[in-house]
Amino acid sequence: MSRPYVPQGTNKRFLVPRTLAADFDQFLDQDIPNTVMDFELIHNWYEKFDENYRPFFIRGEIYPDSTKSRYENTDNNMNIRCSVRSGIRKGDMIIEPNGTVYLLDWEVHLQSNNAPSRALRCNMHLEVKRYMNAEVDDDGYVVNEDGFVVRSEKYDFGNDGVDEIIVHRIPANALRYDGRPEYVSVSGTPGTIPGALTIIYVQFNPETRNIHIGDKFDWANDSYEIVDIDYVGVNIHQTHGVIKLQCKRAAGGLHGYE
Repeated sequence: MSRPYVPQGTNKRFLVPRTLAADFDQFLDQDIPNTVMDFELIHNWYEKFDENYRPFFIRGEIYPDSTKSRYENTDNNMNIRCSVRSGIRKGDMIIEPNGTVYLLDWEVHLQSNNAPSRALRCNMHLEVKRYMNAEVDDDGYVVNEDGFVVRSEKYDFGNDGVDEIIVHRIPANALRYDGRPEYVSVSGTPGTIPGALTIIYVQFNPETRNIHIGDKFDWANDSYEIVDIDYVGVNIHQTHGVIKLQCKRAAGGLHGYE
């Protein structure tokens, strides 16, 4: 004859150490080669170039993702754990002593003794430009910011526009979409070129928030056009986070080849 299970209340008392966070902080105090070290923490990349900028350093433990594979960009995925008092947040950028720049692209959910995130190694510098038509007066003459004519002949639309820098040089992470590329035959260059999708992750800050679809940038020997902007990685108040850009080669954008 079976004996039924009758649940009861516990009579155990489990001890939760009061030093969980302090113990991990103590662990971070000791340098461990290639693992535990100082990191320069930057909430807004462009603040680094302010005249009165003072670097702020935190301690952290960085280690590679154990799920290595042949998928694109996995070599650039690192895990990082910092003190619960470090103040890191998604979208922050950190710099190793050797100069390697990382973008924190996972939301920081505090654990019992540490603040974890993913550190995405930056592999390019992004500088976004936008084609802007020249300013003209009512008579069609090109003028400067003060309204003075800077050209004696009338403005020839389409020839006097300039590429204005919208986002100044900033480290970012780029990868190729692993799917099947499309090929186009009308590109302004001989033959066909693959329209493989290029994906870029970059810090959300007062400059990058101004990126528009249609803006362009150069990477290696090619020019690219931004075809989509994804704000899923930005927090609800739009104060910090990571934006994802989907890009394709611009028509006729080959340059630098000999």
